[in-house]
Amino acid sequence: MQRLGVDLGGYSYMIPKQQHYSLKLEGLTPPAANIIKQEMLSIGAEAAVAKGTVSCTIKETGCLLSGTVGQLQRLVKKLESQPYALVEVGRAVADALSNIRSAEAGELTFVTRSRSFDLKGRAIIMGILNVTPDSFSDGGEFAKADRAVERALEMGAEGADIIDLGGESTRPGAEPVSVQEETERILPVVEALVNNGIVVSIDTTKAAVARVALEAGAELVNDVSALADEGMAVAIAEHQAGVILMHRRGCPGQMQSNTTYNDIMAEVYGYLAEKIECAEQAGIERERIVIDPGFGFGKNLGGNLELLRRLREFQSLGRPLLVGTSRKSFIGKVLDKNIDQRLTGTLATQVAALMNGAGLLRVHDVRQACEAAAMVAAIKKGESCEVVQELASKGGLSEARDV
Repeated sequence: MQRLGVDLGGYSYMIPKQQHYSLKLEGLTPPAANIIKQEMLSIGAEAAVAKGTVSCTIKETGCLLSGTVGQLQRLVKKLESQPYALVEVGRAVADALSNIRSAEAGELTFVTRSRSFDLKGRAIIMGILNVTPDSFSDGGEFAKADRAVERALEMGAEGADIIDLGGESTRPGAEPVSVQEETERILPVVEALVNNGIVVSIDTTKAAVARVALEAGAELVNDVSALADEGMAVAIAEHQAGVILMHRRGCPGQMQSNTTYNDIMAEVYGYLAEKIECAEQAGIERERIVIDPGFGFGKNLGGNLELLRRLREFQSLGRPLLVGTSRKSFIGKVLDKNIDQRLTGTLATQVAALMNGAGLLRVHDVRQACEAAAMVAAIKKGESCEVVQELASKGGLSEARDV
């Protein structure tokens, strides 16, 4: 439109008509789904429902809404006066649209204890530092504190924004360690890194370990169990820390024994939505939350690849998305490569993730990931995008963003 010489004032009317989305609703009764379908048809859009919905011969159905931004906004208005709690459905649709547009415009931020990360430019790079003897990729290499600190400083010099420090392996089949042992592994490293001005993330599922690390100056907690420890949310909220909530099935010892899903996207999405709500109810502010679909944690090859292909669908949750695919076994299965031969495959998955909406990468190879992220940022940056963002900041797209 800019190249055609369209008047700037016309953007706010035309853009909502030209941007198309599909949104999936779940758990509707047939009467509610029938109303939604009729309202969508009345505005020139479409809604797909299960066979048996019209005749009400089934108990429940999903519903796939398909329309432009403007049409979906009109649906929200129409549902305000409908029964069956459809006003709540309308609010969920409005929230999803707002979240998607915020993510696409790069407006999401991630706040930790004393830092604020803007995701509009290059992705945030989180360097992996395992002070464990048994991690799948670098087990034992950085078990000594002085070597771990040295590696963290190297990653910082290579461009890492955050160092993710772990004292217990979460690889498939890993055995748990005690709070005391995990604390003894991570505490001297946390203290040294904080003294060197490094932003530290503590990779733990134990509230007691997280609390010690936060008191020593860590900025956020990377919890692969997504607040399974009842004290974890309390510790994070009290310290006003950031948190990464990840999806997984089961504990590391047995999580790869159950990797079959009826609908992997629905399950992972629903799980993360629930965990975001739990975190907020526990006092963790929304802007301090990042989500992670958990590549390799209770997923088989097909599941990992499907998540990567459909990553953009998580944008409607409205939180930054972290992806950790570095050197993982599904890459080795595709390429038939050992752990130390998976850099190329890893970079391919990271580029795909960034092009599909990821805002943070958890990586072993920091320099290469930073270069890939910078290249993706250059590809994604465009004049037309900047015009739309400028217009939105001036309120010219308020109709498209707000219902």
